[in-house]
Amino acid sequence: MNRRLLTGFAAILLLTAAGDPPAADVVAQRGDVRVTAPEVRDMLAELNPAARAQVESSPSALAGFVRQRLLNRAMLAEARSKGWDQKPDVIRRANEARDAVILQSYLVSLVPPDPGFPDDATVAAAYEANKGRFMIPRQFHLAQIVIEVPHGASKDVEDEARRKAAELRAKAMKPRTDFTELAKKHSQDKVSAPKGGDLGWLREDQLIPPVRDAVAALSENGTTEPVRGLDGWHVLRLLAIKPAAPAPLADVRPQLVQALRQERAQHALGAQLQAMLREQPIQLNEIDLMHQVSGKP
Repeated sequence: MNRRLLTGFAAILLLTAAGDPPAADVVAQRGDVRVTAPEVRDMLAELNPAARAQVESSPSALAGFVRQRLLNRAMLAEARSKGWDQKPDVIRRANEARDAVILQSYLVSLVPPDPGFPDDATVAAAYEANKGRFMIPRQFHLAQIVIEVPHGASKDVEDEARRKAAELRAKAMKPRTDFTELAKKHSQDKVSAPKGGDLGWLREDQLIPPVRDAVAALSENGTTEPVRGLDGWHVLRLLAIKPAAPAPLADVRPQLVQALRQERAQHALGAQLQAMLREQPIQLNEIDLMHQVSGKP
């Protein structure tokens, strides 16, 4: 089966055990422990937008998310079967965690968010004040020629691939050589080769260190020496550079809105707690407290 054709929950079906078909809504199973599609949707709904987008970015990311949740659920079932949940220390910590959830939920209810806040002017002002925090790293427009090296290949195979990459690099450096045609003819990367090796724009932080270091040392239209990548030897040409720059407001607006709402909620909650203390202050003798806790007179 071609995994590239799998989308959404179809990819998760690969996780189910062989044997009888699972129930219609079961997307992953280990023994008697199951995860259903409605449960996955609930799990995703609990994530913040950025985390959810990352999980839903590919079938493999979604499958990995569900696999981890299923494993956690299976381990929890095993712990309960051994009476782990009845240990006094575990009960105490579980109660503390439950109380923390109740308290956090109640505090949030005291300062419900205002859907009209922040307005565009407030967001724009916050963006200008924090523009330096939203920098996009340098970007490189790259093209490549790849000579692949199979995983676990012998030294002879490795050396031959490097030699071939070096030969292609030497050809690419000759006057009037068309790098695009060279990549189309000789590159073994099935995705970029038909496009003349064009990789499009890549951010500096998206490149593995050997490639990043080699490319960063180039000027525009420069060509690297062969660089060992994860899949083989790469000869890279730097077609253009974009310097680091602030991300556009539209790209970071959701982050700013969330941060501004959180800041406003914290101020409102702090004011409410201060009002509670003014109405009924906490009675506490610090010296007596120290004596009582330490057990010393």
